[in-house]
Amino acid sequence: MTRYSLTITCPLRPLRLLAAGLLALGLHATASQAASPKAIPSLEDAAKNLKTSGFQGLVFAARGDKVLLEKAFGNVTDTRQSFRFASITKQMTAILVMQEVEAGKLQLDQTLGTYWPDYPNVQARSATLRQLLTHYSGLYNEMVNPAMHMMDANSGDDIQKFATGLCAGPATAAPGAKFDYNNCDYIVLGALLEKINKQSFLSLLQQRIFSPAGMQQVGYYTAAQPDVKTHVHGTLGGKPEPAVNFASYGPAGSSFGTLADLYAFDLAFMRGKYLSGKSRDEMVKPNNVGGAIGVWSYPFKASENAAPAMIVERQGWIAGVRILNLVDLQNQNILIIVSTNGDLDLSQTWANKGIAADLLRSLINTR
Repeated sequence: MTRYSLTITCPLRPLRLLAAGLLALGLHATASQAASPKAIPSLEDAAKNLKTSGFQGLVFAARGDKVLLEKAFGNVTDTRQSFRFASITKQMTAILVMQEVEAGKLQLDQTLGTYWPDYPNVQARSATLRQLLTHYSGLYNEMVNPAMHMMDANSGDDIQKFATGLCAGPATAAPGAKFDYNNCDYIVLGALLEKINKQSFLSLLQQRIFSPAGMQQVGYYTAAQPDVKTHVHGTLGGKPEPAVNFASYGPAGSSFGTLADLYAFDLAFMRGKYLSGKSRDEMVKPNNVGGAIGVWSYPFKASENAAPAMIVERQGWIAGVRILNLVDLQNQNILIIVSTNGDLDLSQTWANKGIAADLLRSLINTR
């Protein structure tokens, strides 16, 4: 029986490891190596392995309209319970940007300064929208100061204020020089969307993301409601997670909802309710380290003789809750994992390792 260990990682490490690992893998030449030959467990058996290992949280698997697995584990007892989407919000923001590109209002390879000529950080004006979307902008990285997201910091939820204040701070690098995962890239993009549409980011989300997908219980943390007691909460370092102002993440991480909502979002993304096929393909096209626009993309071998499936991945992680959202566009497979142990590493799917890889293999091989 498979047993999983809980690995402690720092907040930026999973995405940096993903980038480094995919580069070492030679993304365009080689699919992730399939696990050594052995019987691939059914989804139900894979779920039993999770339970035995002490996993706590939610797991959901589907193929198209057919739900194949929906289970709650440990301290989460109801699959209908809402949870923070965290950085899955970035994927939603990226879709909104791509919609503006489709409409001819924005261009991916034009600079921020083209659309926001008086943006306070002069160097940042020369970053392209593509660089912002893929974390190559060189913008200030607010993640070096996580205290600003704590509840007692009273940071509020003003996207324009964050974008032109904190996020306009000292640049970390010249645009295009290096990958640096942060929230400011998407906060600035959200503020830009507000400016060109003359409406709030939340109203854009509701009109263009939530409503077309039929997301029923979805929401967005605000200064008036920076957390909800009945939502899923987790642990970090073996202790209850700190009190976080989830509203302070804005377009980078402030949405929430249920498994059903995230499933509806994935189906809408998969079926072209948000973007044309051409725009979606542009969005999920990986660069040389697997990074795409608001997501990561990589090939995954589910068995030794199988053709690799191209997986679109989005991770989310704030404090004690981690989310992994995996979509196999070609075969319509969807896998969602929500862990209430903030120390559980969910970042090794690209390498065909860990609980997500095991579940994904079982899902793809389900007949």
